[in-house]
Amino acid sequence: MKELVLLVIFLVILFSYLTYMSVRRKRENAPETASEERVEESAPQPQSTRKEDDECCGQHAVCEKESLLSTKVKPDYYDDEELDVYAQRDPQSYTEEEISQFQDVLYTMKEFDVAGWLKSLQLRQIELPDVVKEEALMIVSERRSAK
Repeated sequence: MKELVLLVIFLVILFSYLTYMSVRRKRENAPETASEERVEESAPQPQSTRKEDDECCGQHAVCEKESLLSTKVKPDYYDDEELDVYAQRDPQSYTEEEISQFQDVLYTMKEFDVAGWLKSLQLRQIELPDVVKEEALMIVSERRSAK
């Protein structure tokens, strides 16, 4: 009987220790301040069905999704195959009609695709006209500041 009681006490102590270690690990991996954690928990999370949310890695500080630096080898196309003729061309030499082609592509895409489009153009060695580049970078920076 005494052995059974000692065994139960031992198991309770072991369970308590393991629970303590688990909580300690969670605290070490938690946000640095408790106020950040409370704000995140109390704020209602918007329900979004957009494709971008499904692909988000959750590490916004280091996420490559919004980065303008390309790490891919193969570019993604955004229904803009016609722009491949401008590869390795000086952006100062574009005519108004050619600039409007770039603008048409930019204005018909969703805002969350702009950063990916810029990376795709970079991989394809296509330089944007200055006017379109400014607009595209403004869209990307507005999206970043909204997050």
